[in-house]
Amino acid sequence: MKRKLAAAILGIAASVGLATSAHAQGFVTFGNYNSSAPVNYGAGTGGPVGTGVNSSYTAGLWYFLGTTSLASAGGNASQLPAGWEAATVAAQFNVGQFAGPAGVGFFSGTGANSTATIADYTSGPITFSVISYDGSSFASANNRGNSAGFTLPSITTGNGAVGEFGPGLTSFSVLPVPEPSIFALSGLAGAALMLIRRKK
Repeated sequence: MKRKLAAAILGIAASVGLATSAHAQGFVTFGNYNSSAPVNYGAGTGGPVGTGVNSSYTAGLWYFLGTTSLASAGGNASQLPAGWEAATVAAQFNVGQFAGPAGVGFFSGTGANSTATIADYTSGPITFSVISYDGSSFASANNRGNSAGFTLPSITTGNGAVGEFGPGLTSFSVLPVPEPSIFALSGLAGAALMLIRRKK
């Protein structure tokens, strides 16, 4: 009887532990306003190169549970690198408190988008990359880019004060997305070079 009671108590405790971890989530403030890391126009985007993007651009967020690296990339940035996840958060640049010339390149989420919720975070380091794109999505953008990955040792869970990205977030530029024909020509050129090398 005692063994059955002990087993039942352990089973309940394990169930509570699983339920807690299944519903764990982390939070981080979604904005680059305190990082002094604006997102800028790159060459070929139609905007003044080296100045901050305007309200036709949207910011989003990728994350990786743990520590990893990711290079900053422009128009040829991968849609979502392997092992990374996209947070369900977005914000326009150069609007609200950042509307006007002084706010180009900066974003601050408002309402539900003021905080990024990382649904599967429990504890430990997490790596982020801010993305920026024009149009309705990163995949269909004409111009886009992502920041270099930056790792935070931990983020807020529960009801604690929500922290910011900090100095790890650095400036990056959006660049035009290459035309599909450019990829096709690059592939043909590579194949031709391989054939020439084989003949030699």
